[in-house]
Amino acid sequence: MADSSLPGDVSVSADPNAPNRSASDISEALQAPTKNVGVGFSSLFLLANVVVWLAKFPFTQIILPIQILAFDPNNKLVDLAIITGVGSFFGLIANPVAGALSDRTTGRWGRRRPWLVVGGLLSVVALVILAYAPGITGLLIEWIIYQIVVNAVLVTLLATIPDQVPQRQRGTISSFTGLSYPLGLILGTLIVTKIFHTAIQPSYYVLAAIFIVIILAFALILPDKELTKGTLPPINWGKFFASFWISPRRYPDFAWVWITRFLLILSSVVVTTYLLYYLQDTLHLSSSEAATRATTFNTIYGITLIVFAVLSGIFSDRIQRRKIFVMVAGIIVALSMLILAFVSSFGGVIVAAVIFGLGYGVYISVDIALVTEVLPSHGDRGKDMGVFNIANTLPQVFLPVIAIVTVSAFHNYTALFLIVAVAALLSGLLILPIKGAR
Repeated sequence: MADSSLPGDVSVSADPNAPNRSASDISEALQAPTKNVGVGFSSLFLLANVVVWLAKFPFTQIILPIQILAFDPNNKLVDLAIITGVGSFFGLIANPVAGALSDRTTGRWGRRRPWLVVGGLLSVVALVILAYAPGITGLLIEWIIYQIVVNAVLVTLLATIPDQVPQRQRGTISSFTGLSYPLGLILGTLIVTKIFHTAIQPSYYVLAAIFIVIILAFALILPDKELTKGTLPPINWGKFFASFWISPRRYPDFAWVWITRFLLILSSVVVTTYLLYYLQDTLHLSSSEAATRATTFNTIYGITLIVFAVLSGIFSDRIQRRKIFVMVAGIIVALSMLILAFVSSFGGVIVAAVIFGLGYGVYISVDIALVTEVLPSHGDRGKDMGVFNIANTLPQVFLPVIAIVTVSAFHNYTALFLIVAVAALLSGLLILPIKGAR
């Protein structure tokens, strides 16, 4: 986590809400948005987020595990843990760094557009190289590179919410961000399993092509305002990295939102990373059968998630409340993880998929809207959203370690799912101390 204003920065110059400053004194890029975003922006924003997950989840959940099985089947859990964990660690660092750099990017192309274009192109290059990974070591190095560049794209997309979307629309746009997660998961796994039948190279090529077309389209239509040079002070990198801790006494609301997201994301990570191996080992399936069942799980879970994310997002905006949705979501997600901990049939897995989709849909309908209401500084919105996105990435670093220890010790996945069930329940309870949002 990070302190949202860099130590030593002159926060008054970056904050449009600071006293004794008029809107005309502030760079237009930093002014709080007041105009509603239209259908064009909303649609391409949704599609851009969809293709980010389209270019992540199918590889993490299906293609990477299959590549690992081909290279080193006897150490599949350890190899997957190392590759995803180390890759996620570098992605974790890339998030706030890219966010902070984009905050201070000047030029007629705006702050966010250059990062979308360059990050998108580099992501495609990394995906093509991954298609020809020669072994476990090559897979690890190439996955690290990919995680760095694709996370730079993701945090830039997130930063466009506080840049472009007025607070009255953020619940709805937040639900679009949430919708992108299941849509990317469903579409990606369907393409990989139903069209290409888990063929590695075609999966990488086609998903990379879809990704770059949409990202470039969103970058072109983005009304990205130019930041006036000298508006924000230069980054002091020593102080920047030292500021990665938010004191709960200074910014308690932001800290609590971060913690609750971290805890709930653990459940998502265990499903998106270990579902294929879980189905293969628990239900005694081949890798191709497990991939097909994983696609069925994703489709049912994703459709349920979409329905409840849309309904909850609209209802949340209407009543202007966020906290109650997170509380309910935590309880429901915990229940789904308990079911996965003890079932031994695919029918039970499908029941868990429905419940998980319901709970996670309720959560993602409000999570981004909630954090944008407790951001400590307008001047560092990109960095702050990058720090918040660490709560997405950090569980991907820790969970592989937990998975190796629990699965190796008990020779099943029960303890792993029990741990994430407790974490999900805590996420619902720890939302209560937040005072800056309802």
